[in-house]
Amino acid sequence: MHVKTKPIMRNFGVEVLNVDLSNPVSSSVFAEIRALYFEHSLLLFRGQLLTPADQARLAHQLGQPKIETRKQFNLVDHPEVSTLGNIEDATGKPLTFFVRGGFGWHTDGSVACHVDAATLLYAVEVPEEGGGTLFCSSATAYEEVPLSIRDELCEVSMLCSFHAHNDPLYESNPESFIQLTPTERAALPPVWHKVVQTHPVTGKHVFYLNLDPMKFSGITRERGITLFNRILEIATQPNLVYRHRWQPKELIIWDNHAMLHSGTLTDIYATDRRLMHRSFVYTEPTERPIPNLEELNAIFMPNGI
Repeated sequence: MHVKTKPIMRNFGVEVLNVDLSNPVSSSVFAEIRALYFEHSLLLFRGQLLTPADQARLAHQLGQPKIETRKQFNLVDHPEVSTLGNIEDATGKPLTFFVRGGFGWHTDGSVACHVDAATLLYAVEVPEEGGGTLFCSSATAYEEVPLSIRDELCEVSMLCSFHAHNDPLYESNPESFIQLTPTERAALPPVWHKVVQTHPVTGKHVFYLNLDPMKFSGITRERGITLFNRILEIATQPNLVYRHRWQPKELIIWDNHAMLHSGTLTDIYATDRRLMHRSFVYTEPTERPIPNLEELNAIFMPNGI
């Protein structure tokens, strides 16, 4: 079988038309999917009846899954899959990770000690309005920005911290998730990432961005943030952004080496339900291998594993 596709944007993204991921796909079909993933950076699959077991199996095909750090939202039977959304139990206890207001533009994994290459996001329940996701290409951003910005950032690294990102979320809404233990915090130290990276598969130059790093090497934080904001302004021009309006049973897989994404405002669906299943995968080859990833994953296994 030859995989059929339909383009989404001129510079990234295709919809895969004739693949059913609820059943294991052959090695030849998966090789095509993998090649499409690296070539187009974002794959959309509609009408997929995926159980958590199906999603976990797909994550393992793509590489080595990373277990989400807020482990209360990891599925006990399939910890490679975590829940996002605004679902609560009868007592008001959150059953999904939810950030009121929504995240702005970011790269999954930029606050972690390694680069999470692939994100898999599957729509289980979607609100009638809102709940969309925006995408843009960090490879296109590199091509579009002035040469002077590329030159200024070519040897610059940024220091990123999961806790600098996570602690304010907890302080703003302590009921939204369980605070990390000292052991869990110690497993997530600050990390330096190069701002300009070479994609390990395509060889393309990309900007790897965290819009709120702790500091930069070689330039001041103020100058770095100014440059990042200029890059983002160019990268998110309307003609370069794909706005996805989710429908149930849709799966999107994107490459965080080559993409930025953003949630949208959550107030619009405050009285409706949104439930998404998310997985992170450490693809091979990758920008930065972690020899003790299994040890780190074990720390964030949900209760009951």
